[in-house]
Amino acid sequence: MKLARGIEVKRLFILSIFLFIGYSYADSLYLYNDTPFQLTAIVQSANGKVLGQTTFQPGDQSNWDSDSSKTQLDINYDATSSYTPYTVIWRCEYGGFFAMCSNVAAGSNVSASECPGPHYCKPKPKKQNSEDEDDTSCNGCRPSEDFFLK
Repeated sequence: MKLARGIEVKRLFILSIFLFIGYSYADSLYLYNDTPFQLTAIVQSANGKVLGQTTFQPGDQSNWDSDSSKTQLDINYDATSSYTPYTVIWRCEYGGFFAMCSNVAAGSNVSASECPGPHYCKPKPKKQNSEDEDDTSCNGCRPSEDFFLK
């Protein structure tokens, strides 16, 4: 009898650990920018409310969670509204759409390159020279005569 009770306690303890781990990740997403572009991940709830956004350098990764102190969520746990499944929109640094994953379950891993979309970002816009700026090119430059005399 004592042996059976000890086994029950161990099973209950192991089960409670698994439940705790499962619930602790229930409202989080693992976001990974596996592209060569700087991207911003925008997380939206099922009803379209923006819950948060983070900018990622190439290769960056982060856990996003729905902690109400970070997202200012006013969660109403009734049957009329739901925050899941999530939508993750990946946007380019200089504007434009990179990709979007919809129907993302809580606890999912979301990689930018695995979401459907064009998977392309425009390059950084070049600065246009204005007349006020000095021309640093040497077109028309000639060395002075003193240069040749030395």
